[in-house]
Amino acid sequence: MLVGCMSAACVAAPMAVVSNQGSDSVSLVELRPAGAGPVRVREVAVGRAPAGVAVDVVSRRAFVSNAEGRSVSLVDLSAGKTLLMREVGAGPVGIAYDPVRRRVYVADWYRNSVWVLRDDDLTTVAEIAVGRAPAGVEVSADGTRVYVAERDDDAVAVLDAEHLQVVGRHTVGHHPFGLRLAPDEQTLWVTNVLSHDVSVVSLPLGHVVATLAVGQRPYCVAFAAGRAFVSNQYGDSVTVIDAASRVVVATSPLVAYPEGIDSDGETVWVVSWMDDQMVGIGARSLTRTATIPLGRNPRGFGRFVLAE
Repeated sequence: MLVGCMSAACVAAPMAVVSNQGSDSVSLVELRPAGAGPVRVREVAVGRAPAGVAVDVVSRRAFVSNAEGRSVSLVDLSAGKTLLMREVGAGPVGIAYDPVRRRVYVADWYRNSVWVLRDDDLTTVAEIAVGRAPAGVEVSADGTRVYVAERDDDAVAVLDAEHLQVVGRHTVGHHPFGLRLAPDEQTLWVTNVLSHDVSVVSLPLGHVVATLAVGQRPYCVAFAAGRAFVSNQYGDSVTVIDAASRVVVATSPLVAYPEGIDSDGETVWVVSWMDDQMVGIGARSLTRTATIPLGRNPRGFGRFVLAE
């Protein structure tokens, strides 16, 4: 469904790619400058019950994990269509993209593994055994390390991308789900859904250096303007943390059942599962700047904002 313009300028603009689990689709949302408001460009059909999203900034593609469809879809964002869909494992959830090695990493919830796929045709490079109920996936900027939240083991696995094997583990809080590297990649921030907190792992030291209480059932974390933003599913809120001091700045009511959260640098975008919408809040002002409708039960789990 077309809501905004479809000129080349519109399509090339920064974009959010949000998975709609209840609609079997992704919403492609043009992100306009502050004050202009976002525009929903179109909705693209993918597989059954999409959950995770990873984007490729250079080729303007998105990789989408379809949890119930047991597949991964490759979406051309400029053309606004699904190019192909490949069966992957038993329960693909978390997904991340490595532009260095041009690989897609997919956490398989039921097989307790991570699938490594080629980015052009989604064929399998390897399947790596990890801990129980793997969820979020994050890749270092240089492509050498992959981090996987092992929910039922209260840990994060560290994968060597060259040798495709587990080379370490970090014990974190109770039931880790989402995770994100800080911009300087010195720390890994992990949301723990049952201990209602965030574990901050120092990668040089190799262990947790801070545990920060947030709202109920934290889902994921994003960074902008020197702050960490945590979506709290059961708290219907977002917790804002000063990333340097690791002090909570605010926990603000926002939307019903917030899940995916990401940023374009100036605006933090929060996906609401219950409200079927995405809202933008200023990273510095912490005020709501935009609201846009999405498909049914949107999730947006992962890095779903495509920006230069």
